[in-house]
Amino acid sequence: MNVLRWDLKRYIKSTLAWTIVLILLQFMYAAFYPSMAKETELITRWIRVMPKAFVKLFGLEDMDFSNIMNYLAMVSSIYVTLVGGVFASLTGVRSISREENEKTMEFLLSKPITRYEVVLSKFASSLIHILIFDVLLFTSLFFFANAYSSSPVEIGRFTVFALSQTILHITLMNISFLVGALRSDNALSLGLGTTFVLYVLNMISKLTDSAEFLKYFTPFSYADPSKIIRYGFPEYSGLFFALVNVSLLIITVAFFSRKDILV
Repeated sequence: MNVLRWDLKRYIKSTLAWTIVLILLQFMYAAFYPSMAKETELITRWIRVMPKAFVKLFGLEDMDFSNIMNYLAMVSSIYVTLVGGVFASLTGVRSISREENEKTMEFLLSKPITRYEVVLSKFASSLIHILIFDVLLFTSLFFFANAYSSSPVEIGRFTVFALSQTILHITLMNISFLVGALRSDNALSLGLGTTFVLYVLNMISKLTDSAEFLKYFTPFSYADPSKIIRYGFPEYSGLFFALVNVSLLIITVAFFSRKDILV
């Protein structure tokens, strides 16, 4: 039995639905940019009188909205980073936990296939769904950005931004994939809850210096859109994501290989 092919077919409609919704949101925000770009000076003055906490929260310090990439970084902190993160978490957590909840895991394991092959096929399926989502999402975003910007979008900066968000989504998927393997009951709420907690920790770390240390414990801070657009994707962020993802997958495989499956 081809678990990978079965999983890809099973969830493709859901993935495309999420993708279409996010693409429509991108179109809406991109179409709004030209009118916003005409009021750059007014917006800059408005930002200067806003509470500093709010400015830091969305990375608006010294933000030049005459460049559409800076504008996209601001709106992406919610609809690409958070909403995309929710999709990634949902994709990861349902992969194994749904099989156990629907009592179909024992059917899979009754076939001539090892647990090791099952969990890797499930992971590969989730990874492909994330890649489909992000490739379509950022391809459309690049098109919209060029369509509504007065100057061509820098391909290099945009690519780094897109890759950083894709890696973040893969990491959140991987975290929830582990949650789904650990707990079949309440896995969805635990997986989504973990994503929201990590997002909130990143927000709190921006508000006060005393809470800044929290940024080291959440993947959102290593792929912050406003920082990526302005400063690029640092090597330590790449190292962080590599170590975390490899560790998560190893732990998931090791645990699932020894887990008692309830029939």
